[in-house]
Amino acid sequence: MSDTRKPWQKLAELAAHERDPDKLCALIRELTEALDEQTGRHPQKTSHELLGKRLLFVDDEQGIRATLPLLLKARGFDVRVAANVAEALNEMRTHKFDVLLSDLNIGKDDDGFTVVQAMRKAHPHCINILLTGYPGFESALQALHDEVDDYFVKPADLDSLVTTIERKLRARQDRC
Repeated sequence: MSDTRKPWQKLAELAAHERDPDKLCALIRELTEALDEQTGRHPQKTSHELLGKRLLFVDDEQGIRATLPLLLKARGFDVRVAANVAEALNEMRTHKFDVLLSDLNIGKDDDGFTVVQAMRKAHPHCINILLTGYPGFESALQALHDEVDDYFVKPADLDSLVTTIERKLRARQDRC
């Protein structure tokens, strides 16, 4: 038996049963977009959308996953978090992102590049920034070859990180 419900109806049903607040917010955003698309309305963009502040943060260290997203949210970013490559790939399939901020070594050496490559395919205009506690010539060179937008060494200065992200978002917005 085929499902003849419209996409927004499926999203509404999922939202009605979702218990996780973060997933519920994401479903509500998707539902709003689906309804706007169906009705042909194009609402005013929110501040997150104007500067594109939807950010995926990927890091296997619990401590930084617990703190950096809170600091970024306080700076106006809409942050989703992943602890490994599989979670990051799932987030990319289910959400739109403007910025990827990923650890370079998420379990295995250099698997942050796997996340960057996947983000480039899923969201070609997304800004990709790598963080590493173990900087090296080879990884910096690979970042250049993979056209990573920036590369920060942990612990990164928050003001510098946010300024860089916002500068790159404005530059991207000006190109579009």
